[in-house]
Amino acid sequence: MDQQAKADILSAGIAAPSADNSQPWRFAWHGDELDLHIDAGRSGRVSDSRYVLSDLAVGACLESMVIRARALGYAADVQTFPGPEDERWAARIRWRPDPEGDRPGEPLATAIEQRHTDRRFPWRGPIPADVRDRLSAQAQRITGGRLVWPISSAERKAALGLIRRAETLRFKSPLLHAELFSSVRFSSGWHGACEEGLAPSTLAVEAPLRPFFQMMRHPGVMATFRWLGAAPMLGWRSAWLPIRLSPGLCLLVIPSAERADVLAGGRALQRVWLQATLDGLAVQPYASAGVLSLGFVPIEPAFRSQLSALSSALGTLCRSGQGLVFLRLGYARSALRDRSGRRASGSFGVFP
Repeated sequence: MDQQAKADILSAGIAAPSADNSQPWRFAWHGDELDLHIDAGRSGRVSDSRYVLSDLAVGACLESMVIRARALGYAADVQTFPGPEDERWAARIRWRPDPEGDRPGEPLATAIEQRHTDRRFPWRGPIPADVRDRLSAQAQRITGGRLVWPISSAERKAALGLIRRAETLRFKSPLLHAELFSSVRFSSGWHGACEEGLAPSTLAVEAPLRPFFQMMRHPGVMATFRWLGAAPMLGWRSAWLPIRLSPGLCLLVIPSAERADVLAGGRALQRVWLQATLDGLAVQPYASAGVLSLGFVPIEPAFRSQLSALSSALGTLCRSGQGLVFLRLGYARSALRDRSGRRASGSFGVFP
């Protein structure tokens, strides 16, 4: 494999999504083999207990690289978690010339750099059945992955309530609140960008609400807001309202909460998201319900019963397996101006 191909493959991986734009990837080349590690300094926070969010991001990164490599004429032999003694060693990939390299190109590769999160609303619809079928087919390309579409009014109501409760909990819990606001780079201002974390400009907060949102990063202020009953209202604004006003919602389901399945879920998520991008859809992920329902997050004792209720409700919605990530979908009225950046490529590890 030549140096340019290696650089192109890594560029595709770095463009993948990660929780709060944490970019928890480390790379190391050994000839034509690539080791993919979880970055110890950018993982392991409260919601990332047992590396759930990092495994999800690693899966998306891995699939991006596999897709780009296929477009360049290379196939990948992937071994996940090859070293049981190192819990942050997520994958080893051996690249080789693709014996089917003369087949039609990989269409998803063209969407890798265009894929992004869009937190604006409302969006237009409806989403045609053939588009839903294409997204579901992409999830199924990864073993064990599938999409559940809450179509009926009862299913939609249940999903909305579940997501709202999970998002409300992020504001009720001091631990989750501190984690949430630690990722927002307020120093970037409301019109600037940043290469890591979330720039305020990407959050789609309405101008009149920005001073209050900025105040919420202070624990004392947020404690007062909680006392005033603001947490349910924040869950309503951040989750229920934008989803209620959007034409599409689906849930990515994986077979179990095992790390290998979560990583595979990240691969399926990336395929679905890239296909949605090709189909002109705007996408916003909601991972809180799935991650909290796994039961790994060391939340305050006062909220543990709520985690159990979330898990039960999610199990009812997905019927079997483990619900992992909800995706809000629709057709945006205009192109998105503000997108999250990426760190310089040299900060991700050992390059060729």
